[in-house]
Amino acid sequence: MKKRIVFFSLIAMLFSCNDALEITQKGELNDATLFTSVGNMQLFLNEVYDRANTENQITVSSLLSDEVAMGGSQAVSDTQRFFVTTTNGFAANIWNNQYNLINYCNRLIRGAALFTPPAADLPAYNSMLAQARALRAFAHFELLTYFSTDMSNDAAPGVMLVDFVPTIDQDIPRSTTGQVFTFIESDLAYATANLIAPTGTSAYKSVNMNFIKAFKARMYLYRKNYPQALVFANDVLATSGLTLSSCTLTVSNFPATSADVVPQGAGTGSTTINVDPGATLPIQRALYQVDQWVSAVSPVYRKMWVDAAQGEILFGLDRNITRINFSSRYNTNGSYLTGGPLFDMGRNLFDLYRTSLGGGAEDYRRWCFVDRSSSISTTPATASRTGEQIVIDKYPGKNGGHTANDMKVYRLSEIYFIKAECLVRANNLTGAALLIQQVRQARSYTGGVVPLPVYATAIAAYADILLERRKELAFEGHRYIDLKRLGADAGLTGTDRTAQDAVNSSATSPANILFGDYRFTLPIPQAERNVNDLPQNPGYN
Repeated sequence: MKKRIVFFSLIAMLFSCNDALEITQKGELNDATLFTSVGNMQLFLNEVYDRANTENQITVSSLLSDEVAMGGSQAVSDTQRFFVTTTNGFAANIWNNQYNLINYCNRLIRGAALFTPPAADLPAYNSMLAQARALRAFAHFELLTYFSTDMSNDAAPGVMLVDFVPTIDQDIPRSTTGQVFTFIESDLAYATANLIAPTGTSAYKSVNMNFIKAFKARMYLYRKNYPQALVFANDVLATSGLTLSSCTLTVSNFPATSADVVPQGAGTGSTTINVDPGATLPIQRALYQVDQWVSAVSPVYRKMWVDAAQGEILFGLDRNITRINFSSRYNTNGSYLTGGPLFDMGRNLFDLYRTSLGGGAEDYRRWCFVDRSSSISTTPATASRTGEQIVIDKYPGKNGGHTANDMKVYRLSEIYFIKAECLVRANNLTGAALLIQQVRQARSYTGGVVPLPVYATAIAAYADILLERRKELAFEGHRYIDLKRLGADAGLTGTDRTAQDAVNSSATSPANILFGDYRFTLPIPQAERNVNDLPQNPGYN
């Protein structure tokens, strides 16, 4: 009995030209009739972009680290309890979604070869191929990030390298990590040589040179090729045209410090959601004014998270209000206390946001990433599941949609962290400290001057970089991988959940996992192995 590759089964239903009778129906839309012009290529490319997805990566990174605890909805998650098996749904979704994107890219590339464009259309034709190849590279990289046992080891087991449209009865082996990275670099080289820079206010939602350079900076960092990572980080900082988004605001009665305790509960105005609490509730009214999707007083940083401004986003995936809404991964109906929080913010992370940045600078992320309706316990060590609910507000929706938000794939602040880490690897601790100081300064909403960190050792520098990455990049799909690749260098031993978060999440066995644990690499999905006998990652057999 012939095997079939799971992730192509649905696509085969839609596109297969291998049906049992090989009959071409009258009016059938196949590759030959579809790919006849650059106009049609663009329509298909739009579908390719629609398949690009980082939602499961973001979610699994939160659940398998220390970003979240169980929310007030009290829905138990095996993944968040560190119970990961070969049938894990997030692993399967990452696998299937990325290979779905790869399949669409390969179909465009194959279809484009069926016609020769007029000379005037050749640059656009090549640019569309460049975008497809860049997205194909991105999907392979995402797969390596979660399924390769060691991205810095060329001989380590990688993933399936797919540069063609397979037939439904075709097996594909698991390539080495080095082979897949060689392929990724080839695709990115083509994209760099042929891409036409997109224009307009939404240009950052298409493949652009900022995407390619940021992609390479992250890729080489993960590969432990620090000199190359530094080259591309410097290139982004010098040529992106972006600056770190400002958090400065001037709003009467806004909390003076990130440690302020604000009125919460009935009668305080904290749960009015999109209704002005009124002048008699001045603190909650100030928070409301800044939180709104359309607000004249919000800082650029907040506007970026409600999709009202590009801010420091180098590349994002467009998600309009009619799409399946990502915020519902954390909150059922919306990012507010009555919106059914599935997972709330881990208490240790919240306490980091409450900590002053020093020098009179206060951390705006305390107010930007935590909804004003949250119930914050004064005794967190004994707080029950519903006694403290720190509602995650990093995906607060946008104008017209409570839970619809674009995916922020690459941001400038990440590039600062990449450069800082590379400088530490080169023993330039002061240079790294200056970069961390700049990010912290940008996150101050009260002015002040953030002190320059002083690192006595490389371990101290890595720890501070990891700390700032934890705060700045929370709920963006970084923490799980950051702990795996940088945690030990930073002198840590594992994830950092509080004991009470573990108790409240029914996740006490174990409460945390240590570096080197097999669960820091995801399993090859069992559904794939049932039909395509790929070697499984260690710990899952």
